[in-house]
Amino acid sequence: MNILLDELIETIDRLSVVCDELLVTAQSKQRCLMSGNIEELETLIYQEKNQAEIAQLLEEKRQNIVVRYCKKRNVQGENITMKSLINEIDSSHSKIFCNLSDKLIQSVKQLEEVNQINTTLIQYSLEITEDMIKIFCPTALQYSIYRHTGKMQENEIPMVLIDTEI
Repeated sequence: MNILLDELIETIDRLSVVCDELLVTAQSKQRCLMSGNIEELETLIYQEKNQAEIAQLLEEKRQNIVVRYCKKRNVQGENITMKSLINEIDSSHSKIFCNLSDKLIQSVKQLEEVNQINTTLIQYSLEITEDMIKIFCPTALQYSIYRHTGKMQENEIPMVLIDTEI
């Protein structure tokens, strides 16, 4: 039983480290979005994808360990939570679980906040691009991918810079 708990602790610790790495990557993406450094942004997106895949594998491993633990303890796997697991195990393991759980929860919350800001930055950028397309191109040349918000007001400039008639 302790072997499974030790394996679970190790997996949650690794998951926490990967989550911290994702947070650093998201913060770096934010700087790139603000500065317009597309080359570094592409690298960070690739890095983030790899980190997310590792996090997914670790989460699947964590779930498998919990299922094995529940089978050994004859507990319904769907009903077990980190808190109930902490309450069931000995104090030495429960203290480690509490610390890792708190650290992981904090990292995920920070990651969510940074990603929300990044999402807002990207949406603003798309809205500006949409405005520019509406100013310089007639309706026939506007692509639907830029019309995602529906917040754009009609242009007051009646002229079109680009002549689309051939």
